Amino acid sequence: MIIYFFQGGLFRKENIVFCILIICLTTFQSDSIHAWDINSLDYWKGVYSDGRYVLFSPFEWDRGDWLRCGFILGATGGLMCQDEGIQDWFQRQRSSTSNRISLRIEPLGSEGALIALGATYLSGCLLHKTALKRVALLCGESVLISGVVVSALKILMGRARPYTNEGTYSYCPFNIRASHQSLPSGHTSTAFAIASCLTEECDNTLVDIISYGTAIMVGLSMIHDNKHWASDVFLGSIIGIGVGKTISKLHKK
Repeated sequence: MIIYFFQGGLFRKENIVFCILIICLTTFQSDSIHAWDINSLDYWKGVYSDGRYVLFSPFEWDRGDWLRCGFILGATGGLMCQDEGIQDWFQRQRSSTSNRISLRIEPLGSEGALIALGATYLSGCLLHKTALKRVALLCGESVLISGVVVSALKILMGRARPYTNEGTYSYCPFNIRASHQSLPSGHTSTAFAIASCLTEECDNTLVDIISYGTAIMVGLSMIHDNKHWASDVFLGSIIGIGVGKTISKLHKK
């Protein structure tokens, strides 16, 4: 089994799915309180309720929350001043090997992540493990809600992607073209939303390392592939972490 796992490369999607399933099976405790059924109306009502909470929570922020928000925006702005230098460095380091590695990593922030969550949920159904279904649905909810936030910001900001060669300060608000939806990074947000929700649900150092390590690699691959600026990746990671942790904590109450 170990030999099979490493055949074809560590970052094959089926290997990632297998790894996540094993971690889940050996970590999570059974939960008999909630059905955690994707076909349940109660589940989708919960998604709607959680989404409203996340989207409207800024109206209830206190002074400390706004200070943290200001710090994050300041850090994002600071990174923007360095975006072109960081981008140039990454592009100079590119090689056929780094391109192949990035090609394997990028799907972990999009379809690869959805495959992993779907496989985890299906395993929970087949093995009658409520905890597996719970973590898959909570992570999926985190991805969905963070995706709404990210999509709205992408259209609102209309920032040009690095490959357009328009520069780091090129913005065209309310633009629906993919070439001008750079800020923030959706792939990075997805990866960090799953990582943060997963680590909140599971008190395991190995899970923390694998989850956040994978999310970081997804973010770096976005810069490497010239699809996002470093500041896009930073803001996407913050949104993903914030949403993932919030969703998990809402369901611990």
